[in-house]
Amino acid sequence: MPNRATSLVLFLGSGYSAELGLPTTNALREKLLECSGNDPEVRRREKFISARVSDFWRRVFGWEPGSLTPSLEDHFTQVDLAANSGHHLGGSYSPKKLRAIRRWTIHRVFKLLEIQPTIHSPIEEFLRKIRQRFRVSVVTTNWDIAFERCLDLRKTPFNYGLHAIDVSGRRVATEGIPILKLHGSTNWGYCDCCQKVITLPLGMGQIVVNLRLLLDPDDFRLFKKRSRIATELEQFQVNRCLACPGRMTTRVATFSYRKGLDAPVFQAVWDEARHALAWANRWLFIGYSLPEADIEIRHLLKTTQLARKRPASLSIEVVLKDDPGAAERYARFFGLRDEQVFNCGLGSWINSRLQGYCAK
Repeated sequence: MPNRATSLVLFLGSGYSAELGLPTTNALREKLLECSGNDPEVRRREKFISARVSDFWRRVFGWEPGSLTPSLEDHFTQVDLAANSGHHLGGSYSPKKLRAIRRWTIHRVFKLLEIQPTIHSPIEEFLRKIRQRFRVSVVTTNWDIAFERCLDLRKTPFNYGLHAIDVSGRRVATEGIPILKLHGSTNWGYCDCCQKVITLPLGMGQIVVNLRLLLDPDDFRLFKKRSRIATELEQFQVNRCLACPGRMTTRVATFSYRKGLDAPVFQAVWDEARHALAWANRWLFIGYSLPEADIEIRHLLKTTQLARKRPASLSIEVVLKDDPGAAERYARFFGLRDEQVFNCGLGSWINSRLQGYCAK
């Protein structure tokens, strides 16, 4: 059984999921225009989305095939700042069109994250030992459900730190390891009317992609009045909320420098994350680069660190992979010593440090 006196927060970024075979943030950007799917209807829809996003890049960023793609931070920031203030972006993109581009981009990223994780034996050992040694909470910026699948394969219960229902309308259990997803999840549907979160069982995949929650027929008609795609989507009526007459969609915080975190679902998760961070004896960051764009997270970390009676008593360790820029950001932000930042990847850290970390 875990030592109940020792609480550990695992703070996971995209580097953890990359260890399981999922694409990194850079890979998501490079693959964003790729189409997938064997079904002709899906291929037609995804090809249309790729064409509209590439047109957006050409008009806004001067992008051409073969040249460097815009960063996801710039892509979402330009969309959000204009759309959320009710302004056009140039002569071609009204707020309505910008919101459609935003929804399609998130949909495409979620499709790229539709990968069953490959769980190597070192990861198995890591999960087993930390659960034996610590009382674990997970805080993550990842949208994917890779960590949930790791736990599910081990028959380990988990919860999202909020009240949710499944697609049959039953309340989701709240026991097990908390997985607190600060930026939302591919497995969260959300009703803007009753504000409930709806999830799919992991075996059914991602709710946002599978139920096409970000594909609104009206978005396609904005760019093509007589849209066959829009007609096909209207025949797929499964996006009604299970608890009220509202429409099910999703809420996620994007890579934007100005993230929308004011929805009740985020407030609930962030409160739980603050509590977990405040009471943990140790923080172990894995694959999270502490980007300067995540100003809210940096403030969350700093305030919970300094709210302790003895801030220096908190143990902080960082696991990265070949990312000297992130290592420097951690050193500057927390005043960490070289030995507290491991930059050779999670697999090497497990082999060389896991046993000693659990023995402390």
